[in-house]
Amino acid sequence: MGIFYNYCKLNTRLTSHLFYNNIKVSGQENIPSDKPVLLALTHPNSFLDAVLVGGMIKRPTYFLARGDAFGNKLVLPILHSLNMLPVYRLSEGKDNLGKNTETFDACQNILSQRKVVIIFAEGLSENNWELRAMKKGPARIAKKAWSSDSASKEMVVVPVGLTYEHYRGAGKNILINIGKPIGKNQFDEQDNEAMFVRKFNEKVTQDLGVLAYINPALKEGTPAYTKFRGIFQKEIHQQQPVQKIIEALHTHNGDGLKVRENKFLVYSLLFLPLYKMVIWLSPKIVKQSVFFDSICFGLFMFLWPVYLVLIGLLLGLLF
Repeated sequence: MGIFYNYCKLNTRLTSHLFYNNIKVSGQENIPSDKPVLLALTHPNSFLDAVLVGGMIKRPTYFLARGDAFGNKLVLPILHSLNMLPVYRLSEGKDNLGKNTETFDACQNILSQRKVVIIFAEGLSENNWELRAMKKGPARIAKKAWSSDSASKEMVVVPVGLTYEHYRGAGKNILINIGKPIGKNQFDEQDNEAMFVRKFNEKVTQDLGVLAYINPALKEGTPAYTKFRGIFQKEIHQQQPVQKIIEALHTHNGDGLKVRENKFLVYSLLFLPLYKMVIWLSPKIVKQSVFFDSICFGLFMFLWPVYLVLIGLLLGLLF
């Protein structure tokens, strides 16, 4: 792994402590240290999902990202240095769909080297608490790996559920829940591809439905949403295990619990000017609201070290 990747991995962890109230990770022991791994993530919050998971787990990761992000030649070297691989959709042009074969071949090569690949099991991202239908990509990668003669046949699929308190910038609580590995021996080798994809997706859907808080009816701004946030804040500050917090979100009554609107960062007086600039700038960079959280975090992550240096220089001039 390159120096830039290692810096970003470390900086992701540092920025998370500044930008969020709590990120609670459970199940790191479910990721083998010496096997090829396909991490199958839920996808509620754009590329921030992969950034946080990749930053928090111990092993280096590669991850698949939407192909339109690779259209800018100036950005392309940065994406490659961060171990990102493009996946193209029909909306990005039929001519680009053929490039997905190259990406899936690259995944097989990475897995044959006993490395870790992150893929979004649902494909598209939406800022909500739903679990969408699984795409065929993870199943096809798994079947090809398990049918190979390389080390990738030892691959395990590890489902990862993400639960966000909200999708509106800093001050939130986040759960990263890493499930038990899914191995080749859990499927019938004689199944044709269509049958394998169906069984694989059923298994991943079942696991992800437990690992993340899933509630399609939950909408921002409703009384149910206020209760959800109140329970979330209460349980995470009581140092409950991740699975207990998820269970509490489903079963507890949040009536009377006060929601703390933590809009400012840790050390907010110091970082507030930078955060205000990031909030203002993010919608101007990407109009789609699903990217707001990711752009805010990404900008803050790269700018806060520069910001501190500038403050230090300014103080040096003044005193």
